[in-house]
Amino acid sequence: MGKRKNSAGKGGALQEGGEVEEENELATSASNSVGVVKAAKHKKPPPLVSALSGGFSGALIGPLDVLRTKMQWDSARGISRNMFATASEIVKANGIKGLWAGSAPTVIRAGLGVGINMTFIENTKALLLNGLLGANVGGLQLSALNAAITGGTSRAMTAFLLCPMTVVKTRMEYSSSSSTIVQPMKYKNTFHALHTIATTEGLRGLFGGLLPSILANAPFSALYYMFYTRLQSSLSLREDCSPTMVNLSSGVVAATGATLLTQPFDVIRTRVQLSGSVSAGSGIPSLIASIKHIVATQGAAGLLIGKMGSVF
Repeated sequence: MGKRKNSAGKGGALQEGGEVEEENELATSASNSVGVVKAAKHKKPPPLVSALSGGFSGALIGPLDVLRTKMQWDSARGISRNMFATASEIVKANGIKGLWAGSAPTVIRAGLGVGINMTFIENTKALLLNGLLGANVGGLQLSALNAAITGGTSRAMTAFLLCPMTVVKTRMEYSSSSSTIVQPMKYKNTFHALHTIATTEGLRGLFGGLLPSILANAPFSALYYMFYTRLQSSLSLREDCSPTMVNLSSGVVAATGATLLTQPFDVIRTRVQLSGSVSAGSGIPSLIASIKHIVATQGAAGLLIGKMGSVF
């Protein structure tokens, strides 16, 4: 990479209020070498600042999450609308506030997600480096493979711990934005939703969609890292590309590609997590059964419903 400044551009896909910032750091730090190299020293923001930043970003992208959730579940019911038609239907039924349905669990999940993911990344990096070299080597960085492993493992653990909040977020997004055609269970607030799901459905309800949630999150990190480093290496050779443009372009394209490839699991996650909340539902479907049903009824395109809401 030469002497270019590696301030990684942030891709648009926040992946459910996700944690792209730390993955940008993993990708950038490992892109300078195939092996373990010296890291550039920089001051990281306090965990509280990162959590607040995650919560703020979650609030900003809330309407896109609501649109994605409604489009994915409406699709399961045989209703096909584009993003603009879906937004119009939500506003018509519930007013502009309907676009921010489930904002409380969205902010909570996004804030906790950034903090938890950063904690897992730092601890996993330390374990891998110490295990590789048998000493305290906090000043060194991970190899390419270990950077991908770190990001994927951290996102998987974060998805597991926050699954109950993701279930609440998904159900509140749909229940508060739906019309009178289908009346899913209404929740007064986040804690009422958690209590209701826990008492009526138990742990199975709180952790519904865990497998597709992990399959949507963990591979995202590895794919994002792979796309980002390869694009950054290629674009940096161009004389007409500034470091800022290289990193921004790499981040946007990497995030878009990783999101599209993991979108099918997000579609399935939505269906699984909502299947227990709608009276017409027939229980929590299995992952394989969901994939077969979607492809059989809607074709492969059905696995990408709501992709625009995921990318931005």
